[in-house]
Amino acid sequence: MSENEVPDGSAETHFEEEVSASSIHTGTGDVYNIFGSGHESVMSRIRGPRITFKGDLSWSEQRFVAPDDLDGAREKLRRHGTALLTGPPGSGRSTAAKVLVNESAGDESPYALLTDEPYDPAHRLADVQLLTDHRLVLDLLDASEDVFLTRMREVPEFRARLVNAKAYLVVVVPDEFAHHLGDQLRQCTARISRPAGDRVLRRHLEAEGLHPTAGQLASEDVVTALDQSMAQISHLATRIIEISRYAPHSPLDDRLAEAISEQADRRDEAAKLVEQRATGRERAILLASAMCHGASPDAVFFASHHLVELLGLDGSERPRLEQHGYRGQLKDLGIDIAAPNRVDLGRWDFDRALLEHFWDNYPDLRSTYRQWVDEVIRMDLLTGADRVSLVDRFTGQALRTNSPDHVIRLVERWLEPRNHRSRPLRDFGVQALTNGLEDNRHGRHFRRLVYEWSKNSGLPDEVGQILVTVTANLIAPNYPDQAVVRLHHRARGESGLGAPTAQDALLELAASSDALLRLLLQRLRIGLRQPDPQAADFALLARAADPRRLVDTSRVSRPLAARAEVRADLVACWRELFAHRSGHTHQLLGTWLVTAEMISNADLLLAILVEAAQESVDLLAKLYVAGRDWSETSHGQPHVVVRLSQLIDFAQGLQNQDFAYPRPEEFVR
Repeated sequence: MSENEVPDGSAETHFEEEVSASSIHTGTGDVYNIFGSGHESVMSRIRGPRITFKGDLSWSEQRFVAPDDLDGAREKLRRHGTALLTGPPGSGRSTAAKVLVNESAGDESPYALLTDEPYDPAHRLADVQLLTDHRLVLDLLDASEDVFLTRMREVPEFRARLVNAKAYLVVVVPDEFAHHLGDQLRQCTARISRPAGDRVLRRHLEAEGLHPTAGQLASEDVVTALDQSMAQISHLATRIIEISRYAPHSPLDDRLAEAISEQADRRDEAAKLVEQRATGRERAILLASAMCHGASPDAVFFASHHLVELLGLDGSERPRLEQHGYRGQLKDLGIDIAAPNRVDLGRWDFDRALLEHFWDNYPDLRSTYRQWVDEVIRMDLLTGADRVSLVDRFTGQALRTNSPDHVIRLVERWLEPRNHRSRPLRDFGVQALTNGLEDNRHGRHFRRLVYEWSKNSGLPDEVGQILVTVTANLIAPNYPDQAVVRLHHRARGESGLGAPTAQDALLELAASSDALLRLLLQRLRIGLRQPDPQAADFALLARAADPRRLVDTSRVSRPLAARAEVRADLVACWRELFAHRSGHTHQLLGTWLVTAEMISNADLLLAILVEAAQESVDLLAKLYVAGRDWSETSHGQPHVVVRLSQLIDFAQGLQNQDFAYPRPEEFVR
């Protein structure tokens, strides 16, 4: 079922009310800002400007090192409109696919990343909405074999639609499934090789103003570090750049060495430490130290004690005073207490190595970890900064181990207004949600969650405001079509008290792209033709069908109102406006007539109005009367109504020679 087909009010959400919700304090450490609204809470989590798909392509192209054999893929795409990319793992196929579609695009070409199709066999390519000159990427690197085979069966038919729409598609094919490609698709297939690692690292660093020498990139440690995937080299470059920002005067050799040393895999070291500790309490302290790394020793102790209780280990222990003291346990475990009174594991990234060990080796405890985090985040001993780190670590491990549902459970629990009489829980729910939305592999689950919320007529207003803000700021940049769908559904159910409202955010999004305005008009056309159209759709149409935008040629040679598909949508929408006598009809009609007077080809707008009314003589008569009344106002123009009347006559089969038209000023009296 596509997003457009889900009936209103059918979405299921799982907001949970607690029996009691304890107050949350920020402790005695750092001050943590509590944000007054859901909008402010979301915006505080967004670091830096949002990068659109097109902006991300521009960023990638500046750092992209083309494989020597990429020209073959370019030729396949140019000749067939479709290119299938294969290549060894780590060769940068995903980035190459995005660069390829961008190279073939014009300034107004709409883009789409097909994000559900690689995972869900129920999402069919036949349901993908194609726009003229569309550019699409279908990345199947994480697809199962069954899904891959399903998509390959669909591609030939989809290619026919691509040709009709003058659209282009690049498919990223996993090497292990390439043997499934038939002869028809093999002619569109190109294999790329892995670019040289030193060239890739150099390009990334030079884009940020760092210029390593050939000797620095040829050192043994650097050469070893560059024998990795393109993604890992990109991560190494990012870390070198981060180190350069806080130590700009350090020699570049030292910065390279520090970044490379941080990449050391410490999982074996973490596993050895855990296996050396036989008691559940000691292992709980290790896990709590990793999860609450940087918190106070007392906070880590009570976090570990919560875990011991959740796992039912306290009943098998000796009396507490007969056990080894907590500080002694920390020392035995190699855990330091650093200034100012903070737990420190002493080795870079060792906290992550420990967390990965516990998540990977005890998968049956992941739901317990979720319950534990829900308890620990409420502890008075944690500072606001401790809680932020706790949420980041939990969501990071849950998403890494393909457990997005655990994050979603906490998101809905923490966002339920009845569960946070003090606001910080709401802020941490927002944090977990934004982490999920920004995850490359699992973001689709969180976009689906937001979609379900948008369909929920009983959604709490505060959650609705969060929905609007994350959709406009986190979903829209890379998935604008999905953002239109979510904001449209929310606009139908919102109270109108948000800041911004879903309607405002939706119209701002549509104003940014002709393709998105076309999508909104298509949705309004469908919605207004329902037996009981919603008032919100009439209100949206009144603002979206701005005639000045529809006839604008400052950016394009052919205005939107002259495009057949847009014109058809406008005719259908106006027909429903006339039929339902919406309160918005009179004002919008006046705006259209004023704009028609201002352009050289008034028929561009007037013909749409007449075609919308021509199924009924009564409607045509009312359109004429409305035009005549408008002409008698201070800003009315008689000659516009003369032309409107002529078009109405044409619509009824009456020709010019049948009448001797009086002068315009007489005609409208």
